[in-house]
Amino acid sequence: MVKFKELGFKNFEEYNSYFFNTLLSSNKTYDYFVDWTKVKEAVNQYLNELSLLNSLTKVEPKDRKKHLQDLLLKYPQVVEVIPLLIAERLKNGKIDIFDPNIEELITFEFKHSSNVSQIINFCYKTGILDLFQEVKDIHDYLLGVEVGLDTNARKNRSGDIFEKMCQQKIKKFISTANYLIIENDSNFSLYPIVSKGRGKGKTHDVVIYKEKSPILVIECNFYNVTGSKPISIAESYIEMNRAAQENGIDFLWVTDGPAWHQMKEPLLRSMKEIDWILNFKMLDLVAKILKI
Repeated sequence: MVKFKELGFKNFEEYNSYFFNTLLSSNKTYDYFVDWTKVKEAVNQYLNELSLLNSLTKVEPKDRKKHLQDLLLKYPQVVEVIPLLIAERLKNGKIDIFDPNIEELITFEFKHSSNVSQIINFCYKTGILDLFQEVKDIHDYLLGVEVGLDTNARKNRSGDIFEKMCQQKIKKFISTANYLIIENDSNFSLYPIVSKGRGKGKTHDVVIYKEKSPILVIECNFYNVTGSKPISIAESYIEMNRAAQENGIDFLWVTDGPAWHQMKEPLLRSMKEIDWILNFKMLDLVAKILKI
């Protein structure tokens, strides 16, 4: 069971009440919305190609097909950017499209050796040629496309942000002069023990060392919505706590998020099996775990 007395609570009920009453309703920081570094890098790697495509915005609509054809013949690398204009990332340089007129799949290749007339047909039928009539700068347009695509990464970014929030707060309350704090330590992990070798390569969010020995392993998870994943994580960390105890190490699970209000039972089961469970607001109590 959670060592609530060592954390400063009179009984489990007081600890439990404080935990659920101080759960964060959101972990959206300013970094949550857009990874601007990633977005800019994705666009700026095609600066030359975008400059060439920009010329199409200055061409009369009736001459646009011919101008695009000349561009693709003279600068075949431009073809790689075309799928990005419709927010399509290609892994193999191909797009398969079902053409209802002939009731067949057509494969379009976006490589330097692509069929130019086929690419122009693709741009016409997907509306890309009309796009050059509507926008003044293809670079700015693609920047907007990349921002839109980046929103798909928010779910993963939420977990990374919470991990960083916890790492920063832990460092605030622990003197690095006496302890070594390593994030995602590749040299020590309990995962291979818990998973019987299958977890090789998996790292902990934080490992704290004293006198070159690991003394505290920390995992951080934030859950906005309910589901099977937080339940399975709660169960797996019971095993993680057991493995830590067998190796003379403390295990701390830092978890937070509004989802736990609807999933109290699996978390309560974990609280009865795991020594240390805190939410973000309670993370200053890490000093009590280390007996600082």
